[in-house]
Amino acid sequence: MRAVVLLSALAVAIQCCGAETHADAIVARILGNVAKVRAACPDAVPMAFWDFDGTIIKGDISEGVDLTSGSMVKLYKGLIERTIEEGLNTVYPANGGWTQYWEHDYPRLNEIGRWISWPYNAQMYHGQSVAALDAFCEAECDKVYRKWYFVSSMKIWRALEAAGVENYVVSASPELFVRNTAKSLGVPRSRCRGIRVALVGGRATTNLVYPVPNGEGKVENVRELVLSRPNGVAVAAFGNSYSTDGAFLRYVATQPSLPGGASGTAVMINGGKVVPGYTEHFITVDQSETVGEATQTHKTVI
Repeated sequence: MRAVVLLSALAVAIQCCGAETHADAIVARILGNVAKVRAACPDAVPMAFWDFDGTIIKGDISEGVDLTSGSMVKLYKGLIERTIEEGLNTVYPANGGWTQYWEHDYPRLNEIGRWISWPYNAQMYHGQSVAALDAFCEAECDKVYRKWYFVSSMKIWRALEAAGVENYVVSASPELFVRNTAKSLGVPRSRCRGIRVALVGGRATTNLVYPVPNGEGKVENVRELVLSRPNGVAVAAFGNSYSTDGAFLRYVATQPSLPGGASGTAVMINGGKVVPGYTEHFITVDQSETVGEATQTHKTVI
């Protein structure tokens, strides 16, 4: 009960602060719990788990739309559009393919559901060279998408990395996309997980690799990743949607027996109205400034 009261108090304190002032308080809370974990288990490997779209990056790396506007405002060309233009998509042709995709995706998502639509975004690269996709997507991430990373998210990410906390991405975008954000984030590709398809002979297939990281599937992916590290401990989770990220954030926040009496920290970024059942578990924050904006305004490199 005491932990819940402290977390709720911290959430209120963060919400009452001015814009973009929450990063230091969040880092301090997480590292306080990391210290407890390490005191009880010196060999522990603390791990933090991040959704990507709308959490690390403003918008959606797949389609380029603003996830916080509620109006599907396009911020930039997403990787689906760019790979179609580059001739790297199996289903849609370079000439006019993006328009076709956009016309098809809305009914797939709204009439059938995200459990079909989002996996299909990964499956429609079947037969394509993974090396070619990696090279193109990594270059685009380095040139374009890193400018759209939230300043506050990157401040937290880098502070945790500097303190020895391993950051991981668990996204419902195709892994063929999110694995290529690794260089811009400063971590190995193995730490960036999305919706996976089996790879055969260096080429993508249509065969999904389960669990799919969406909703409860993100919980299973977090468990897999924690178990993949000897003495792994999930100390923090970050997301932007109660429907797609709420389950894994709550899982990290409510783990029963972390070493040293530590507790997990769950942060909901730009999540809007709090959904009942989550209030006592989550820190909620709003943020908007992106790395590109900060670079232009302050002449600094984030």
